Amino acid sequence: MQTESPRTRQDRPFRLQQGDDFTPLRQALAATGYTQSALAETVLRHDHTARLDVCVMLRRTASPTPYNTLVRLFLLGQAVSVDAARAAVAPMPLDQLMASGLLKRTDAGIGSEAMLIPCEDLLVVHDFPAEISGGPEPVNHVLGVGRASITLANLTARRQGETVLDLGTGSGFQALLAARHAARVVATDLNPRALNFASLNARLNGITTFELRQGSLYEPVADGQFDLIVANPPFVISPEARYLYRDSDLPGDAISEQVIRGASVRLREGGYGVILYNWHHLQDQDWSARPRQWVAASGCDAWLLCFKTDDPLTYASNWLRSTEGEDVERYGRLLDTWLQYYERLGIDRISYGAVILRRRSDPTNWVRADTIPAGQGVGSCSAQIQRVFAAQDLLEALEDERALLHQRLVLTSEHRMEHVLKAEDGGWTVKEAVMKQEQGLEFAGRVDRLVSVVLAGCDGRHALRELVADVAQGLGIHFEAVVPACLRVIRELMQWGFLSVVDCQDAED
Repeated sequence: MQTESPRTRQDRPFRLQQGDDFTPLRQALAATGYTQSALAETVLRHDHTARLDVCVMLRRTASPTPYNTLVRLFLLGQAVSVDAARAAVAPMPLDQLMASGLLKRTDAGIGSEAMLIPCEDLLVVHDFPAEISGGPEPVNHVLGVGRASITLANLTARRQGETVLDLGTGSGFQALLAARHAARVVATDLNPRALNFASLNARLNGITTFELRQGSLYEPVADGQFDLIVANPPFVISPEARYLYRDSDLPGDAISEQVIRGASVRLREGGYGVILYNWHHLQDQDWSARPRQWVAASGCDAWLLCFKTDDPLTYASNWLRSTEGEDVERYGRLLDTWLQYYERLGIDRISYGAVILRRRSDPTNWVRADTIPAGQGVGSCSAQIQRVFAAQDLLEALEDERALLHQRLVLTSEHRMEHVLKAEDGGWTVKEAVMKQEQGLEFAGRVDRLVSVVLAGCDGRHALRELVADVAQGLGIHFEAVVPACLRVIRELMQWGFLSVVDCQDAED
């Protein structure tokens, strides 16, 4: 349901010519210190909220330095003098930036068409948010790199030489990251303005392995096959078709189902699909029941992750507050509209999460579901995810749990073990040991003294049976008495990516 007709902006504000080289601009930004860390310090020194306080920032950047000029141009959307702009972007010719459409003449001097932010060693151009532009976001607004973008990037399993599909590319951030390891990247979006931004971002970062296609969902690629599919579609469950980046104009969570089902049939054998999505469910229903239906009989193993679950009012307010919060009357009216929509559909709860698919030709594929608060993790989860999938394959294939004793295991280095000590009898006694991931999703597992000693021997050279037997003998404990508890903990640690399995050949090498 379209509640009103929001305005649009020009579909192709950037005029890109064959051979345009933005290397001098990258050099200029680096030389002036216009970096992700510097901007974070500049912005966070005055406010820890998501919205920029332009009045404060203008005063903070009043000194006429090249860095402050760039902050005013590309972060605050302010016009600067021609001389200041030319000096800040040198050795990049100012005329070339104006010819490309990134910079433009205004009554007050030189202004920027869009926000330009360094992120993950990349330069990303996107539309200015409402607090900078001073007006409501248009229907074809192009978002920047937000929390969802970082979550998707972290959850992506990356391998060299892949063919990658970035579905709903927006500003092109996921495609830019994929281009670092992929042989070919296809980026699609329904929004032509987004594709124009993505094209500029490819040029800004000197990336040539981009192929941009316009269209809805999988239409631009038909039945094409890929080694990796990443998708951050317009998954918000709403009664509107107000923003292309947010609303799909499909009922309920139909967009999420379509993207997930469509990915499974377009993955090559062994290929991964990583999709962010929202879905609804009944209050007393297991949150994974609905997405389990979407991945059943898909030919893929699936890891379902739930980051957050909200009631309808909380969900609606979270989305509407960011776009309509300044207009109290309109905000309240839209809240009522959204809640009535949820009531008609019988929606009691709405969840946000991700699904990680992997194509595997097997009579029986496994499905796993876990709740991961926040979901963002620490840095790339790529290696961890591949360990988790390999471990789940092995555990599912074991005839019985004791068969795990014959495996040779390797403990990942991306962890730490924390001991809780208690003073007893004039000394310290370890009361609890907790293993925590230092890279990837931040899982934690408790281990006892015996298991911690077994883990210390997991270097891939000895079967688990040997390690358990040696430790049991050293502690004077019967082998069979410790096996069940040890296997239970080892299995759990494998499922969370702390341990991986090597075969005999790997161990000998």
